[in-house]
Amino acid sequence: MSKQVTPEAFFDSLSLAHKLDNFLDGFKLEEIHLFSYFSSFLFCYRGNSIATWPHRYIASNGFPFSDTINEAMERHLQNGLFENKNEYFTISGRGTDEFNKFKVLSTFTKREELLNAACTTTILIPYSQTVRALLNEPDLKKQIELNNNEWLDQMSFYPQFKDISEAVGIKTQDLMIPAVALINSLSQR
Repeated sequence: MSKQVTPEAFFDSLSLAHKLDNFLDGFKLEEIHLFSYFSSFLFCYRGNSIATWPHRYIASNGFPFSDTINEAMERHLQNGLFENKNEYFTISGRGTDEFNKFKVLSTFTKREELLNAACTTTILIPYSQTVRALLNEPDLKKQIELNNNEWLDQMSFYPQFKDISEAVGIKTQDLMIPAVALINSLSQR
């Protein structure tokens, strides 16, 4: 028996798939988890507590992994919203229609800002550099090295992220510049 998919996981996975498919002409399921994880940092940047982010992550196969996101992606595959194209996946026309239907709902507009900022960094910074930087995030890197399946803390890097953003004079509501600042900071580690 499959679990019930949360509205946030349903929307987040569709939104990220839509963006990554548009930018890259296909995506890997791990990338959905990775950019969801990145979005959680932007959520904190906006002044929200990580405890209220609807997804928790562990390190799995070198990437962050969320059960809630994974359950939603499995459902998208079953329902034809995602299509398997050998090593990669694409969002189907039906999946794009579902995304467009839900993105205008007030429940998801703030989430869409976070998800969009996370993915748009791949336009400003080469995709491979963005992925390497995100995989270099201290909590994730530590858990991968320890081969540990505990929940990722996600709080230890946030104060440094905020300091980086304040040092370059970024306004709190602007998500693109802090997203790029975070990627650049992680790239330099």
